[in-house]
Amino acid sequence: MKKNNYYNYLNKYYKKHLTPTFNYSRYKTLKQEYKYFMIIPVYNEYDYILNTLDSINNNAHNYLCDLLVILVVNNSKNAKKDIINSNHETYKLIKKQKYIYEHITIDCYSKANALDEKYSGVGFARKIGMDYCLEYAKKDSLLCCMDADTLVSEKYFYYINDKFKNKHIQACTVDFLHQNTDMDDIKEAILKYENKLKFIASSMQKAGSPYGYVSMGSTIVCKVSTYIAVGGMAKKNVTEDFYFLQSLAKHSKIYFIDKVLVYPSSRCEQRVYLGTGFRMNEYKKNKEFTNLNYSQVAFESLKILLLQVEKFWGIDYLKFEKKIKKTLNAQSIQFLEKHKLSLVWDKFTRTSKTKNQFMIFFNQWFDALKTLKFLKELSGIR
Repeated sequence: MKKNNYYNYLNKYYKKHLTPTFNYSRYKTLKQEYKYFMIIPVYNEYDYILNTLDSINNNAHNYLCDLLVILVVNNSKNAKKDIINSNHETYKLIKKQKYIYEHITIDCYSKANALDEKYSGVGFARKIGMDYCLEYAKKDSLLCCMDADTLVSEKYFYYINDKFKNKHIQACTVDFLHQNTDMDDIKEAILKYENKLKFIASSMQKAGSPYGYVSMGSTIVCKVSTYIAVGGMAKKNVTEDFYFLQSLAKHSKIYFIDKVLVYPSSRCEQRVYLGTGFRMNEYKKNKEFTNLNYSQVAFESLKILLLQVEKFWGIDYLKFEKKIKKTLNAQSIQFLEKHKLSLVWDKFTRTSKTKNQFMIFFNQWFDALKTLKFLKELSGIR
């Protein structure tokens, strides 16, 4: 993105997507510009946050001097008193700390600044922090998403910086390993959950899907220009990481850093629907992750579908339908009919000059959410 285009996009973002009621001007930084930003939503994390901040501080000095950490201490307006009190103590605790890097603590927990119940949650808190960064960022500055109970490798910024030396890379995820726990049942569950997530991501990638990654907030890194281009983080209070990564993947390829750089918590606390705590409790009850058991047939069908789309991209839909009925199973055909591929296929054909253009249009339609629905239906998961 050229410099003039970047500022045009930035102005449009400010008008359309910036959180309008939030007073960003209250929080001032020591410098006018940073290369790295790390955004951390904080909710009832008094016992964990200093471990996270200490682990960041173990990175090399040259990266930390160009880093701004934004901590968004948050809760909803109708939060319980003990949560508000905990957040207040956490806010005071963070403000006392001194690190090599600079950090800003944003109050989204007190009576005057608490979040509306409709948008409260880690996603909106993360959006507030990411939007705050824009005033102090260059277009190639990096936004690093983190969680308040997650540890980072002392080589975190080294590998992030090395990856983004390639100017074509707009966004990536990093490898992760959950923190160890003394609780045997949780240790078993977290290992199986971690392996399941990575297996699904790898299988989707091998099938040719651009959505073959693990949707975990603390593993996401993207350029500021890319964040702006996709309209930022959505105002969601659940599965916000999934939808943000989907937006990034629709815009450009999601790359992967094959180094364990973050260590998420193994806590069983169920704060977010479909989050790690939710999955740990699910495993304790069922001894399996029932709606993640995608079949090999489903992954093979996905691969065949994507290959057929790529092979026959230039023909009209009726001809395409005849072609795929020779190779795709009945369930796959029914899925495409139910989701009305016929209504968009010919439009994609008319507006695409190349196969690459067509595949971009198709994958924007057959997005991460639709892909997972496809895998579930073909696996018999309800």
